[in-house]
Amino acid sequence: METFTIKEVADYLKVSQSGIRNLVRGRAIPFFRLGNRLYFKKSSIDLWINNQEIGNMRDNDFEVKIKPLKREVI
Repeated sequence: METFTIKEVADYLKVSQSGIRNLVRGRAIPFFRLGNRLYFKKSSIDLWINNQEIGNMRDNDFEVKIKPLKREVI
């Protein structure tokens, strides 16, 4: 089982460490504690990323818009 520290998960996700701490405070990212230290399972982070992507795709932001073709008169 591969695990990340806060610094490692921040580097992996390309966000700041404070951003990771905010996600932890809001219980928005999977983590576990050993003593007073936080750890993140890579497999759980990868699944979380996938779920974030799927959730975003359900929004209308990804709606495909098709423009009608213009007909030329010859």
